[in-house]
Amino acid sequence: MKILVADDSKTTRTLLISSLNKLGHEVIEAANGQEAIELFKQNKPDLIILDVIMEGIDGFECARIIRSLDENDWIPIIFLSGAVDDENIARGINAGGDDYLTKPYSEITLFAKIKAMQRIADMRASLCEMTEKFSLLSSTDALTGIYNRLQFDRAILEKIAYARRYHSTFALLFLDLDKFKAINDSLGHFMGDLLLVEVAKRLRSCVRLDDFLSRLGGDEFAIILNEVQDKKVISEIAEKIIHTIEQPYSIAGNNIQIGCSIGIACYPDGENDESNIIKHADIAMYHAKLSGRNNYQYFTEELGREHDKEDKIKGALKHALLNNEFVINYHPVFHLESNEIYCFEALLCWESKKYGKMGAEHFIPLLEEMDLIDEAGSWVLRAACEQMKKWYLAGFKNIRVSVNVSPRQLTNKNFPAFIENIIKDTKLPANLLELELTENSRLIYSPLSESIINEIHKIGVNITLDDFGMGYSSLNYLRKLPISAIKIDKSFVKNIDSNVQNKKIIKSVIALGENLEFDVIAKGIETEDQLKFLLENKCKLGQGYYLSQPLTSEEATKILQTETST
Repeated sequence: MKILVADDSKTTRTLLISSLNKLGHEVIEAANGQEAIELFKQNKPDLIILDVIMEGIDGFECARIIRSLDENDWIPIIFLSGAVDDENIARGINAGGDDYLTKPYSEITLFAKIKAMQRIADMRASLCEMTEKFSLLSSTDALTGIYNRLQFDRAILEKIAYARRYHSTFALLFLDLDKFKAINDSLGHFMGDLLLVEVAKRLRSCVRLDDFLSRLGGDEFAIILNEVQDKKVISEIAEKIIHTIEQPYSIAGNNIQIGCSIGIACYPDGENDESNIIKHADIAMYHAKLSGRNNYQYFTEELGREHDKEDKIKGALKHALLNNEFVINYHPVFHLESNEIYCFEALLCWESKKYGKMGAEHFIPLLEEMDLIDEAGSWVLRAACEQMKKWYLAGFKNIRVSVNVSPRQLTNKNFPAFIENIIKDTKLPANLLELELTENSRLIYSPLSESIINEIHKIGVNITLDDFGMGYSSLNYLRKLPISAIKIDKSFVKNIDSNVQNKKIIKSVIALGENLEFDVIAKGIETEDQLKFLLENKCKLGQGYYLSQPLTSEEATKILQTETST
């Protein structure tokens, strides 16, 4: 040990130093209290031995000063005294001392005192190390190794307090991975965790050393960018993050590609406290998702107003089913050559008493967010089958209805039994019902979903793959899934006139359908030229506003009656 000895008696000091050297310790000697303080500042001893009575600064005062110089570190102090009574013991403890050595002393007693102090010092060092580790654990996300939500809550409060005091700036970024739940559902939570670890590594590479990165939970992350005044810098970092995150991942033999949505709130910019800036970054992130995902959005007052309105819409949407505000419109699919109806696609609409009529594209994302999509989807299936039953009893025996199915319904093991019960209740031929699966949802290709789809097919229900060409499908999946029809995504049809590649793709899909014996339906037909191109290339089925807009059940019935009478 390195021991600082302070005694104004050279004789006592020499004897003490001799004994300590015999015991193998390094000694720093001081002739008085002031010198001891200066040597303490220059050297960091492991133990201090102070004579109680010294000229100038005595041992007690010297101990008090030393303790005040280094409050966070504890170095044992032993007082050296010719006599020890209760009063001196109390004074010594209050001054910051730990033990007494009474003169004259034996080397054995000296050794024992030093050994005891060394043990206490070692225990304290071990305790400090453990405390530091626990502190690190309490502030670190166990999965990714970056800061956790608890540390973020502390950091944002500290950052706001610092920014207020010193008039500094910072930006808060909320980041959410796009379609991460689909990865978890299709590949399992273990793969999802491995993906989160890789995402955290990539995020570290995108931020600066003095920025703050944390995982808030699930697939949500928060970043605090320090001292940024130019939004151009913030935007560059956000763009770098998006580009980095969207690069393919190879994890345990799986090739995964995801994106991220980022919401940004700046300080100062109307946000005055911790709750506001967090809320605003969250609102901006939510808007980024609504804007197509894999992008970033800054919070604005207009966004705040839109969000408040959306909260009110959500409140009304909760009661839409109970209040009988949901209705179904039927969008015809035609035989393009004869212009006869092939089937109807059931489209859910919301006729809100407060907000008017809304198409599904405006509120389906809200139903998914509110975990009401299964309930709404079940209602649509039953209502569409009830309408088919009316048409069937009216003599329209071959009219089919297709119903869009959410990816979540395809992970419900009870879903096939639910469909079978509806068919039994309505006494309909099962082949009159078609289920449309969204091709750009990876969930439909999971083993569980494939099993459920095959069970539904065994019942006799037809399966259609919607939005073909926009997602994950491959010839292998088309071979594995019992699909009877595919719908060409409307984005290909829309640009037929100006995009040569789209023409080639459409021709290829039509040929694929012929070879694999699928019906091919072109969506989004809006012009005569589009229709003409499809007919020239032997596309037999189509749907779009040029042919017909979505119809109420009464309007659809009239068209069926007209077709029958002609």
